[in-house]
Amino acid sequence: MRVSTAQLVIVAMSAATEATGACDQHILKVVIQNLQKRGGLASRLISEQKPDVLLAQEISLHTEDTSLFNKTSSASFTSRAGYGTAIYCRGGKISDVRKISSPHAETGGFIRKKTTIARCQEGIHFVSFHGYNGQPFKSVAKLADHVAAALSVVPSEGPALFAGDFNTWTEEHVDAVTELMINAGFVLAYSWPYPGREVSLDHAFARGMNVLRSGSYENESDHRGAIISVSVCTSSAINDDSEQLMAV
Repeated sequence: MRVSTAQLVIVAMSAATEATGACDQHILKVVIQNLQKRGGLASRLISEQKPDVLLAQEISLHTEDTSLFNKTSSASFTSRAGYGTAIYCRGGKISDVRKISSPHAETGGFIRKKTTIARCQEGIHFVSFHGYNGQPFKSVAKLADHVAAALSVVPSEGPALFAGDFNTWTEEHVDAVTELMINAGFVLAYSWPYPGREVSLDHAFARGMNVLRSGSYENESDHRGAIISVSVCTSSAINDDSEQLMAV
């Protein structure tokens, strides 16, 4: 698969980090993908891209490689048919798994989008989010409620990456989601295009980490996927109030 020219995200490490030299930096490769329920696609992406973490939406879990998607190396929240969200963590360091459904059912009243949250890779919390869709009405308020509900079960402190298909159909949707995320301490790190649309549906919000590079790629799903490299400081010696600048 062909990866687009990577977008360099400019970051500035805090003066405290430079002064003490105490920060132990860990660089992780994260892949984010709405799989469109394509059988085995998550496993193929892991084989091809070799990420440290994969955040999947619309996974068809029953079709994936069980050596990758098991209780040791992954967390998931799916329907009985096996569709939903999942997190894969290389090295089997999954812990603190949390799950939450959207407070609003989709049109028809039967389906509620599912969010998976888990800690892995140097204590980072990852969130695989598939936002309220609400076709054909596309309610901004209901999507905002869904994001707020997911944020309510994400730890309020510490490094975290909250990413996926937000179903932000308009700029109004994007603005509402971004405001909620900023209020929770997150920064919009990367948005990547959905074919044929001017407004991105897929986004990644970061907290407590530096985003080094980000880019998107084509694949057999209707959504492009994203590859993000992040750097996380695991030293407790760094002052929590130290400044971190991110520009995208």
